[in-house]
Amino acid sequence: MNKKAGQRADGYANMLNKYGTPQDNSTAYRFQSEGFVPDALLTEHYEENGLFAKIIDAPAEEAIKHGFELDTEHPDAEQLLTDALDALDWTEKAATAIKWARLYGGAVIVMLIDDGGGLDEPLNRAAIKGIGGIHVYERAVVQPDWTAALYGLPQYYNVSSINGFFTVHASRCLVFKNGILPEYTTNAQYRFWGQPEYIRIRNELRECSTAHGLGVKLLDRSVQAVYAMKGLAELMQTEEGEDIVLRRMQLIDKARGVLNSMAIDADGESYDFKSVTFAGVKDIIDTTCNMLSAVTSIPQTILFGRSPAGMNATGQGDLENFYNLCERIQKMMLYGNLKTLAEIIFAAAYAKGDIDETPRVKIKFNPLWSLSETEQATVEQTRATVSQIKAQTAQIYVDMGALDPKEVRCGLADEGDFDIEKMLDDLPEEDLMTGWEDQPAPSNAESEEEQGGDPL
Repeated sequence: MNKKAGQRADGYANMLNKYGTPQDNSTAYRFQSEGFVPDALLTEHYEENGLFAKIIDAPAEEAIKHGFELDTEHPDAEQLLTDALDALDWTEKAATAIKWARLYGGAVIVMLIDDGGGLDEPLNRAAIKGIGGIHVYERAVVQPDWTAALYGLPQYYNVSSINGFFTVHASRCLVFKNGILPEYTTNAQYRFWGQPEYIRIRNELRECSTAHGLGVKLLDRSVQAVYAMKGLAELMQTEEGEDIVLRRMQLIDKARGVLNSMAIDADGESYDFKSVTFAGVKDIIDTTCNMLSAVTSIPQTILFGRSPAGMNATGQGDLENFYNLCERIQKMMLYGNLKTLAEIIFAAAYAKGDIDETPRVKIKFNPLWSLSETEQATVEQTRATVSQIKAQTAQIYVDMGALDPKEVRCGLADEGDFDIEKMLDDLPEEDLMTGWEDQPAPSNAESEEEQGGDPL
């Protein structure tokens, strides 16, 4: 603590190593943005960098491939929706939209809906007769029209595709966004859509890729040949000394490569190899892989195809993080868009007379985690053990007279299982005491015998 007139400063400072002073190197670092990333560069990385392409594709494909269930009371609604989505090639189109959203920050799916209006007109849900198809466009070719924004959301999108330019109303689009950014984001074009994944992981991706590349190049330096020549320093000072030395070295290398043997002067020359150790190189490469896996939430078992290692040898923790990422994609990108598309499909089916009413749409995605045969057998064994304990408990209550066998059978008939405590809670209090009032009270001799005492 330093005290001066009108000033008080708390903290440690070391003038010898400059710790805590303005000359402290450890405090001189500050974060600085690397600047804007052109869309063309994002495309090049996706096309040519296989590791980056897997980072973009793996979560999108995992989030969509397990399918979903439709929670509705209509008997034919789920099959009708499944057939319609297959006809629209929804699985591939949705996976592509998620990929482009992760790559460019956002994407839209334009729905070609037959409602009597054009693409640039608001959708008339009451006049929907069918849906002709869906098309995916990445953010790089889609520009929101902010001149007609409503509540901070664009009402029109201008699409500049290689197939032509057109304007589409927002009600005819399914919008995919890669996260949410604050209003004071450094890049205004990503404010509405979201941040491309490359911007967040480019440092770790570069370090991981270069570490693997430089690791292979170390093999060229693993063994270094050393040629010793007597009087080399004096020879290099002559006019032709450099040429003589180079010719001699080339002759030795050629003889070693062709004849696998060398002839050197026994008195003035020597030839030796120096080996370079690779201790620590593997740890450095593994560290870059761990960092890339951390920032992408993709485990190394998926990203690099390697077996789980380290403290979490099973890899379940890493897979759980990956599945959490896929669930976020399902909630933020898939759920709302799939629900909107399902409502339009049902409206078209109702207009055609395929269904007598439009069903309520509630979607539930299937679990991402699939149990193995061993895990499934363990679950079934646990359930069987629980059922056995319940049956034994029920038998005790029946023997005591607290439950009637008919009540147990009714519980099994209603739900296929029974909760004994719930059955007891549902019984009136007088029924619980039935049978106990008529039982004779134990004599003093019997009570003492049960307690281990001797009768008087």
